[in-house]
Amino acid sequence: MSKISDRLAKLGQIEQTGFGFGTRATGTKVPVMLVGVRIDNPVDAGSLSADFFILAPGSKGAAQTRPVKGVDLWGVAVSGGSGDSIDTATKAGADFIVIEGESVPGSALLDEDSGRGFVVGSEITDDRARAIDSSPFDFLILGETTVAIPLDVGATLDIREQLSRYSRHIFLKLNSVPEKSDLGALRDMGISALIYDSESAGKNDLAGLRKTIDGMKPKKHNTSAGAVLPRGDEATHRHDADIDDPDEDEDWE
Repeated sequence: MSKISDRLAKLGQIEQTGFGFGTRATGTKVPVMLVGVRIDNPVDAGSLSADFFILAPGSKGAAQTRPVKGVDLWGVAVSGGSGDSIDTATKAGADFIVIEGESVPGSALLDEDSGRGFVVGSEITDDRARAIDSSPFDFLILGETTVAIPLDVGATLDIREQLSRYSRHIFLKLNSVPEKSDLGALRDMGISALIYDSESAGKNDLAGLRKTIDGMKPKKHNTSAGAVLPRGDEATHRHDADIDDPDEDEDWE
């Protein structure tokens, strides 16, 4: 499993490390959402705060092969080129591949050791959406437009419409830092990561954004079925965690 796939699988959980004889286990909290930045050159990552970086395509859409040094997690975007550049990038340390077009070599789908993402448009047929959802992608990036913040009803419905078509982790492109209420809404809708380009990232406090996300609790799943009343022992055994706490994000440490 790739590092980004593992990180996405553990969003909002406590990751236990240090198991073994004579070793004391420690817990690391994985945030409920990740923050990523798309950069043009490997050196651009040095001044930016993010959980992961996406290195933009190079000549003719091929994957750049120079490593992004000094960061925990990075990958390459491709829109064309050959499979050789993808192989070289993964050997240089790229953990994942972001496919930005359907003309990318099919070998991008074959490497089981690398994470795979795909940029999806909004104007696609239901059949194409089903084909995308059944393909070996670890995450999808909602493409074409950048969602404006603060969220309005129209933007919220647009996001929900896209989410309803897929069962993968969804990444959302933004150009500004959301307020905490909008972050909570994006979390509850099921957004797994926020993506900025290098220009907008430099204008925003991404370190502050990551700190805010670190303090957010995972979405609570209320298992009660609307107006249907529980029967018998079900009413007695309902757990208090099923009741949403309006201040749930204030004290998660």
